Amino acid sequence: MLGNPSFLILLLLPIFMSKVIIAVMDRSGLNFMLLSTWILFAQVMVGIMVTGPGLIEERESKTFDALLVSPLGRGQIIAAKGAAVLLFSVLSQIIVYLLNQGLNMSFIVLLPYMLAGGLIFVQTGMIIGLKVSSSQNGAAVSSAVMIVFFLAASLYLALPPWTYPLFAILPSIEVVGNLDSILNGEGPLLIESLLMLLWMGILAFWIWRTGKE
Repeated sequence: MLGNPSFLILLLLPIFMSKVIIAVMDRSGLNFMLLSTWILFAQVMVGIMVTGPGLIEERESKTFDALLVSPLGRGQIIAAKGAAVLLFSVLSQIIVYLLNQGLNMSFIVLLPYMLAGGLIFVQTGMIIGLKVSSSQNGAAVSSAVMIVFFLAASLYLALPPWTYPLFAILPSIEVVGNLDSILNGEGPLLIESLLMLLWMGILAFWIWRTGKE
């Protein structure tokens, strides 16, 4: 993965963009592109854009099928690939946080939510990788899903209030809600935390069922 230039770009892009844009916003007195949004950007960029197209490419090149002759089962192979991407997702999020916030006590409380949010979007990328048939379609679907999650969490508060319940079910909204609350010193949000756990369970079941097909 580290030898792949496109992977390195996806890993480093959230770090670079968060530092530059947050610095510009601070100087302009604006705060609508918050740190929590850029932590989310690291989650969706690495989790979805690496996992989905990468898994499709392995299916097309038959390298995934070659692994099936090993003692590992299909589920173990998928879990191992997801764990590798999750590791880099969390690493990217940590660097985004440390560059913009420094090391403080909020980091300890924030870390489990970085891990949980990263896992949700790695799972999302896995579903795309297992369901979409071609690399071209996979890249397009992954990009669209990533943009929807990111923009929804960034801009939904600027939309009419009647739309809030529609967006509240999106995992990116729940992730940003918890990150914001922790960064503001208010601690995690109960309902949003439970919804994140529900999303992880639903996506894990979906991956399991897809792997059986």
